[in-house]
Amino acid sequence: MRLKTVVHCAIALGLAALAGGCSGPHSYSGPGCLVYLYDLPDMKGVALPVRADTDDLSAAWQHQAMSAKVVYGTWRFFSQPVFTGFMGDYQAPAEIPQLAPGHPIGSLQCLLPAPEPPRPPSLF
Repeated sequence: MRLKTVVHCAIALGLAALAGGCSGPHSYSGPGCLVYLYDLPDMKGVALPVRADTDDLSAAWQHQAMSAKVVYGTWRFFSQPVFTGFMGDYQAPAEIPQLAPGHPIGSLQCLLPAPEPPRPPSLF
């Protein structure tokens, strides 16, 4: 008797979760900003994904960025924390196989997020 109740509850919860996914349009904010920082040249080694402005990279990551891959958005790199020491602007898609040696990234800022992708046409 208990097993039957448990099975019925599991089915009901599964259907509720499935129906919740079809309740209406979901808000999707688009790709936005995304850059990967790597601790080795040529986009190798440990990678750190960054999706928002970061005013002090050393507080978030214990490695020194040696290369980068800009996936979404336009990014500005700085050699010092708090967005000082301009290093360059990079627009997606971009790969930076070797950042300037001796000039670690101290902070970075997303200047322009990538736009939201077009929505598929409605079926109803």
